[in-house]
Parts: sequence; C-alpha cells; structure tokens
Amino acid sequence: MNRIACCLFACCALLLPLHAVALTHDPLFDNSFESPTDLPASDAEAARFLTQASYGPTPAEITRLRAIGYAEWLRQEFNKPATLVRPHLEAANAALLGAGQSGVSQNQRLDRWFHTAATGSDQLRQRLAFALSQILVISDQNGSISGEPIQMSEYWDILARNAFGNYRELIDETTWNPSMGKFLSHFRNQKASADGLRQPDENYAREVMQLFSIGLIERNLDFTPILSGGLPIPTYDQNVVSNYAKVFTGFNYNNATTITNGTNTYLRMTCIESAHDATAKVLVGGSPLPAGQTCPDDVADGLDLLFAHPNIAPFISRQLIQRFTTSSPSPAYIQRVAQKFVNNGFGERGDLSAVIRQILLDPDARGTPTANSGKLREPLLKLTALWRAWNAQMPAADAYGNIAMGMTSPTGTYGQRPLGADTVFNFFEPDYQQPGAIANAGLFSPEFQTLNESTIVSTANSLYTYGYNSYVGMSNPPSNRPLLDISPLTALGSDHAAMVEEANRRMLYGTMSSGMRTSLINALTFMDANVSVSERARSIIYLVAISPEYAVQR
Repeated sequence: MNRIACCLFACCALLLPLHAVALTHDPLFDNSFESPTDLPASDAEAARFLTQASYGPTPAEITRLRAIGYAEWLRQEFNKPATLVRPHLEAANAALLGAGQSGVSQNQRLDRWFHTAATGSDQLRQRLAFALSQILVISDQNGSISGEPIQMSEYWDILARNAFGNYRELIDETTWNPSMGKFLSHFRNQKASADGLRQPDENYAREVMQLFSIGLIERNLDFTPILSGGLPIPTYDQNVVSNYAKVFTGFNYNNATTITNGTNTYLRMTCIESAHDATAKVLVGGSPLPAGQTCPDDVADGLDLLFAHPNIAPFISRQLIQRFTTSSPSPAYIQRVAQKFVNNGFGERGDLSAVIRQILLDPDARGTPTANSGKLREPLLKLTALWRAWNAQMPAADAYGNIAMGMTSPTGTYGQRPLGADTVFNFFEPDYQQPGAIANAGLFSPEFQTLNESTIVSTANSLYTYGYNSYVGMSNPPSNRPLLDISPLTALGSDHAAMVEEANRRMLYGTMSSGMRTSLINALTFMDANVSVSERARSIIYLVAISPEYAVQR
C-alpha cells in the first residue's frame, strides 16, 4: 500500500496506485501543435495531469489535452490573461454603495475565488497563484487587513499576474504591497529613534528570509543540507535579521508624504526617506550595503542578495513541487526543477514558467507512481474538483454582480481559506510528517496537518451538502451554491456497473480499485427498489468524494 495513504486508509477503503506512461520527449517550448508527439496515452493519463495542473479535470479539458499534447497545453496556459479579482470587487463595491448598502466584504472575495477556481479559463495560472499564496502568505485572519477585501484582492492579483513571470519581480511586488506590509508589520516601520528606545520591526526581515526565499540552513541544489563538522550551516544569524530590519524601514501608503499620513490604498507603497535607516548594513552572506543609500536602493540590493543566494532555487522549487505533484519529492526531482530556477535554458534565473513546466513534465511527475510518490489532495481541491468533474451549474449573479458560491467560511470545515491561514507558516508546513508509518518512512505529508477527527467529519458533511444535496433538477434548488450536473449518471438508468465506471472516469481518472468498484456496485444493488435513479447517482458521487482513493492524488 502507498505509505502516503496508509494513515487515511485506516479511516476508509482500499487505494490502488495509478499507472501512467512516461513522456516521449520534453522540449523547453514545443510549438508543434499540428503534429504533437507528447499526447497523453489515455483519458486517465490526461486527467492525472489535469488533477496536478488545475483545480480539477473536466471531460472537455481531457479531450482538449489529448488532442494537443502537454507542451501545447502549457504554452496556451502561459499565454492566457489572468482572471482578476480586484476589478470585480471594485465594481461590486461601487454598485453596493450606490444602492445605499455596505460595501464588499471578505465573503465576496471568497465567492470570487471559488467561482474562478470552478470556471476560470486560466486554470494553471490560478493554481500557481494558490501555491504561491501558501509561500508568500498574507491572511485575512490578521486584524490589520481583515477589513480590506479590495486591498487583499489586489495581492491575489499580484500573485496571478506574476505566476509565470520572474520570482525576483514577484518578491519585489509583494514586499512593496501594503497588505503584506501590514500583515508582517513593515508598513510604517521606522528607523531607530535617537534614544534607542524604538528599534525597527524585525518581522518582515525574518520571514522574507526564512519563508519567502532562502530558509534556515544552507542547502545543496537537491535540497540536502550542507554540513560543517556534521552539523547544518545557518543561512543567517540575528545580526543579519537586525540589518534587514533596517532595510525595510520607511514604508507607507503610496500617496503619503510623511510616515504618519497618507490614504489607505492597494497601490504599491512609497518610502519616506526621513523614516528610513540609511546607515551601513551587513546582509546575508556578509554582503555590505554602504551608508547613504536611498530606501528603494537598499530594498533592491537586499532582495537581490536573497534572489542570488544558492538556497532560493531548491527552497522554492521543493515547495512548489509539494503543492502540485508529490509531498516527498526525491532529491533528483528537486534538483532538476531547481536547475530550471537557476537557468531556464535562456540564461534567465527565477523564471516561474520554466519551473512549473519542469514540475509538471518531469519524469517523476509523469512516470508510473512509486510507493512513496503522490500527495494528499488539498482539502479545498476536493471540492473544486468535484464541481469541475460534474460540470456544475453556477448560481446567477445578484444585482451587484456577485455570484454566491456558499463557501464564505471554509476554514473550520476544510482547514483552508484562500489568503486566510492562521499564521505566516501557511495551513500546513512543508516539513510536516504525519506520525506513524509516514514519518517512520522518512516521508513528508504537509496536507495531513489539516486532517483530524473533526475535519474528516466536517469535510464529509460539506461534500454531502455540495455534492449529494446540490444538483440540477432538485426541488427548490439553493441559489447560493453550484449545482452538479448528474445527468451523465442518471442517463445510465439501472446499469449500476456503468454508473460506477462513469464516476470512476470523472473523479478517479479510471484508477478505481476493484474492491471499491465492487463495494459501490453492491451498495447500489442493495438499495431499495424505490430509490430514485437520481439518489443512486448522487450516492455514488458522494461515496467516491469521501473515499481515500479520491483523497490521495497520485
């Protein structure tokens, strides 16, 4: 049995590994759309790729991918514009205020996120933005930004716009973003007072190194630690933190003229030179910054040093692999992806499009899964994949342009909320190891950190609400959540085996174990003859949705 699944297996049923064939070639950018040579060999193989690269496969997208191949699919995704959140929220806010009502809240931001995940055409871009949001974390759980949904929506749009760009540009934009500034308190951060009683806040200085770029210890390109005398080597010490804190002083609203004035906005922050520490500094790697530099120059130099550090490639690459394909990537897999971070093939460092391309087309991602590969599906991705698998019908927009998706408070149910982690360390940590067989095998399992007795039950209950109890054709359908199109199942009538196989094709990309198939067919057979076809169809969907075979992504 797959070790990744063994803990969850105790709660439910059998798990059968998915088999896939390796790619025939892996060009950097393949434009041979007329005669692609990298076509998925089956619907199952295409769906496995789309499970990794999107918010869930759809029958139409499986067909498209099989016609154009992996390289062309990626090329098209790279060229799709971002589905933006902020303009949508600004329009809804104006309409609400114009009608004499309160403006938008975080609820509307979350509605927009779920709608984009379910229906957005830029699936890979949005999935990568979601992954980046779990590295470059801000959260509406923080009181300083909880009441600022429009400003936070701009932060999401920064991630989406830069998803296929350069990581150096991305970390620059997030550093200067006021929502990040407030969340990690370098907004209105000031140089030390003359009496020394006030010192620069060190929060962002610490996290930009520990979490956003280089991590705590020196690493090889394959993420293995570099040792000295048998011990890991720290990437920085407290003195470096203190000096970076001086770098990040003077930030304020875009239109501010002093450190205390300015109007609240989502625009890139400005820097008040009188509040900036212009003394000489010694940063990571012992690199000096001269005295007398401007604030923008200090920030640019400080970020350049982090971007040039050897750690950043394996540190960021490993976390992105974990979000897309496998929780415990091999050192060789990490190294191949990190090499693309170092050089995309054209001499560019930090090209995220090259990084994600390598992650998804790497032999470890496209080859036959091993006993240690794969990952627990992120909780929210269970729901988005359910909607997409069954072509869910979206609710109608209200008078203000908002589409209610019914998922305004998912944290307590799923353990996740877009831009809503409890801490800067995300919903789960990349080094988390589920106690028991997974930890004993030396494997990592970040998503298991959200899995407990409470979330197992609450997620199952939610999937009942949004799966079994939300479907096209129901009496008095709710207007605040998507409705599944179950007609592909009901059209099969009383052919129980065919119904189970259709659910297998859409939700498990053809990998359902024989034991699970038999159990589902038996369950349908044992249902009372008076049970409607609709109820049988919805029962299949629900049982698959709460199964470990759906929970584990191979």
